Amino acid sequence: MKMRCGIICRCFLLLAVACLLPVADAVVRVEKKVHHLQDLKFDDEEYDDPEIDERDSGPEYPISPLDQPMRKRVNWSNAPSTSVISDKLDPNIKWDMRWPFSIDFIGQISAVSIHPNGNIGIFHRGERIWDSSTFGRDNKFNINRGPIRQSTIILLEKSGQMILEWGRNMFFLPHGLTIDSEGNYWVTDVAMHQVFKFDAQDIEKHKEQLMRQSFSQRASSAEKVDVNNLFENSVIKPSLVLGEAFQPGNDNLRFCKPTAVAVLDNGDFFVSDGYCNSRVIKFNKNGERILQWGRTWGMEGKAMYNNPAPQNALLIPHSLALAQEHDFIFIADRENARIVCIFASNGTFHKEYKHPAFNGAIYSIAYANNRVYLVNGARYPENTHTRGFVLDINTGELLSQFAPSSDMDSPHDIAVTADEREIYVVELNTHKIYKFNQDTRNLPSPKKTRSNITSEEARLAKSSMSSSMNGVSIEAKKPGKSRTLTIVAIVFALFFIVFCILLAALVARYQKRGCIFPPRKRRTEWNADKKNNFKLSSLFFEGRPNSREFSKLNTEPETSDDENTESSLEKMI
Repeated sequence: MKMRCGIICRCFLLLAVACLLPVADAVVRVEKKVHHLQDLKFDDEEYDDPEIDERDSGPEYPISPLDQPMRKRVNWSNAPSTSVISDKLDPNIKWDMRWPFSIDFIGQISAVSIHPNGNIGIFHRGERIWDSSTFGRDNKFNINRGPIRQSTIILLEKSGQMILEWGRNMFFLPHGLTIDSEGNYWVTDVAMHQVFKFDAQDIEKHKEQLMRQSFSQRASSAEKVDVNNLFENSVIKPSLVLGEAFQPGNDNLRFCKPTAVAVLDNGDFFVSDGYCNSRVIKFNKNGERILQWGRTWGMEGKAMYNNPAPQNALLIPHSLALAQEHDFIFIADRENARIVCIFASNGTFHKEYKHPAFNGAIYSIAYANNRVYLVNGARYPENTHTRGFVLDINTGELLSQFAPSSDMDSPHDIAVTADEREIYVVELNTHKIYKFNQDTRNLPSPKKTRSNITSEEARLAKSSMSSSMNGVSIEAKKPGKSRTLTIVAIVFALFFIVFCILLAALVARYQKRGCIFPPRKRRTEWNADKKNNFKLSSLFFEGRPNSREFSKLNTEPETSDDENTESSLEKMI
């Protein structure tokens, strides 16, 4: 009987363990499902600029002797073909030839952004041109050139008329401009290796003064400037400065030719540290680093074009765009000719977008209503076109193409309004600004496919907010739903194990009492023991009387038939 009892107990324990194993396996899968990109250190050889931006450098910039043979060796697997790429332009996106009316004093236009009130801001380089002598081999700018004398930031009305201009003697080589949802200006200067924020309140406060100074700013060019204190005499001063002036680097304090900024509504922002480091860094609204991802991919002399780039490898992240409703940040991975989609909350990879029509390079992107707008660069001019494209982020389908009367020359940045009615593109070398008007009544509705992120993937991505930043782990403040479900499953499994153990104990007790596999008894013996066998106290406390019996035993003396034999005989007599 004891052997049978032991077998039954073991069976219950094995059942409990079998039920616990799937729960443990699910926990392991949850932990492995959301993984973060590797935070790899940069090698010395990867710190050099992988390829100077020929478009930024101007039309006269010569291709280096080392670069030309490498282009001949290129075996691009996605090389475009005229048989698969359409030349048709979208009739719903029309170029406004009359816009802007007259801007004849600007230089290379590197960036365009749309103000919350609908005005258009542009960032240009004045008389400065990025050429082969601009930077040394150590990526340091020749400070003796001094800052740009012209106003580098111009704000235009929707009609194309200029509202104000500023930025004289403040920047050395402008690149990126972002006007956030509050009207703050974020700019990057690749010569200074810095990122600047200018508050909307400060600009609005000095708006009239800036408008009065517009003509004098363009006329004056002999003013001496203290390079070490650029903003001392400027009307507008930055409220936030990131990076060390003129000192390139790839550590926690320095950038190397940062390209663009994207700003969330809560004030957190992203910086693409593009030309040297090929990484994207996330900051909180105070400029404190939250996380980073990305690493360089390929150098001159390496067969970088023969193999697809890894998910976490970038080659000149040139532009950024946010889709806050999806928790996405899009990265224009310029030289890999792709758009990389990352979860903005934790830096995990979602998907990438590529198409042969992109022609080997993507220079800028913008987002609106589940569509990405982009401009490309010429890598195969005999086969494809340099123009604007529209992608569906759900399917990756190329929805439309747009351009002026002919292909663009050197589009460098793009911006689109939230309602998609207006699209702005700026060209670097030709100093042009294009405005396109889109008839949104004929826009196709975004498609929903199984390629979209599933709800479970979204929960996993948002629940895992830990990220590695130079060996420091930053955990999420609130656990996700998946973690809560895991905890509930574990607690349920523990309760089930306890239940199985108690059930095994009860079975053992019943067996000992003879209720399970009992020995053969007479009917009278079974009826006599039936009540005691089903008492709850008798299952756990063998041979222990209940409270009434215990008090009775303590108050009455014990007697037996042998001790009362004499009195019994007297009664019988």
